[in-house]
Amino acid sequence: MRRTKIVATVGPATSRPESMRALLAAGADVVRLNAAHASADLHVEHAALARKIAAELGRFVGVLVDLPGPKMRTGPVVDDEIQLDAGAELVLASTPVVGDEHRVSTTLPELARWVSPGDEIYLADGAIVLRVCRLDDADVVCEVVRGGVLRSRKGMHVPRAEGHVEPFTATDAAALRMAIAIKADFVGLSFVRRPEDVEDVRARLPKRGSRPMLIAKIETAVALDHLPGIVGAADAVMVARGDLGIQVPARRVPLIQKEVIRFCNMAGKPVITATQMLESMTRSPMPTRAEVNDVANAVLDGTDALMLSEETAIGLYPTDTVRTMSEVAEAAEDWPRVRIAPQGATAAVDDDRVAWAVAHAAVQAAEDLGVAAIVCPTQSGTTARRVAAFRPAVPIAGISEQPEILGRLTLVWGVRPLAATTAAGPDDQTRHAAKAARECGLAHKGDLIAIVSASTGKRAGATDTVRIVRA
Repeated sequence: MRRTKIVATVGPATSRPESMRALLAAGADVVRLNAAHASADLHVEHAALARKIAAELGRFVGVLVDLPGPKMRTGPVVDDEIQLDAGAELVLASTPVVGDEHRVSTTLPELARWVSPGDEIYLADGAIVLRVCRLDDADVVCEVVRGGVLRSRKGMHVPRAEGHVEPFTATDAAALRMAIAIKADFVGLSFVRRPEDVEDVRARLPKRGSRPMLIAKIETAVALDHLPGIVGAADAVMVARGDLGIQVPARRVPLIQKEVIRFCNMAGKPVITATQMLESMTRSPMPTRAEVNDVANAVLDGTDALMLSEETAIGLYPTDTVRTMSEVAEAAEDWPRVRIAPQGATAAVDDDRVAWAVAHAAVQAAEDLGVAAIVCPTQSGTTARRVAAFRPAVPIAGISEQPEILGRLTLVWGVRPLAATTAAGPDDQTRHAAKAARECGLAHKGDLIAIVSASTGKRAGATDTVRIVRA
């Protein structure tokens, strides 16, 4: 079974029932709804469709709502795609307009206040480069330095403009309300700069009921200076290489990726590697050799999940792309590597040292005894996440009666979410855990399994019990 999870962005290429079914059947574990595109009503429909199809396939799928954030974008363009040629003049308009090769609007009506002649502006996540020639009242007249294809509402980066924008916008607030309403499992926070950005959003979550896990996207140079605090504040982290590759020299991005993944592994926090992983498969049925290497290296770095964006949102081969990524990840997982285990020095581990020690002991015992699986009855998903953080060689099953808990486990490395009774009594819990392991095929009758859970009564930690039993 593949341990590394796959996050697939839903878009026109995968929004129909038959294409969504193919996407999930190919191996997508989490569907990403990009709130920067499409309407809230459409995202609600896609979330319901994904969950319905997953249930029909006998599995769980996570739902990630990615907030737009203060990300600067170009506006809509004619026919949804235009060609910008090097040397041509392009006006970045301050008022809304359907763009063409001469004039394009942006989400920044005050852009002229932030730039000066000679400044460079990056479009389409850095693929297109403009140089500011002059300011024409509120419009910015540019020369295309590096041309390319510009699609509607693509990312734009303006050096030094980051400090002018708020990290959480009114659009984000509306998207967050939608995510809470559909009981999204995860919410992606764009352009996180400091731990306070994460805490501000957490304060907006409901005090009771479903509370999505917050994923901090590392895509700014400032965030790198506050990485320990951000990792501690967030529930998970994403290495968003597109915007990051504009804010820092591109040659540094592979090293930053390794640094962020390593830090998250040490903190026991799930981490996603994202952007352009199999980009050529947006138009081609086959990946490049470099892309295959990129996916494999992210797995070898220790990433919990890999993300596909345009490849599955608007690509011609979304199902093939997920299948390819799955095969490459499985092959990389078979390669021996040094596992980076959580360490007590990190704030994330210090919150419950007993529980972390028990999870570590469970993994060690499971590998020493050659158990068939580690089964984690859980009321919050925390036990399964802690066990997975030690990257055991045996499969992990996270079992719960609560669908929202199982949805949040879809992002966690190596964990198979299973709906099963989690009785409070140790004897009943053992029986139900063994039955769940057998029914899903992780263990056969008589196999050894390890059960990691919380005992009843006064406890030293949230997870404090390991039992080795026969399935």
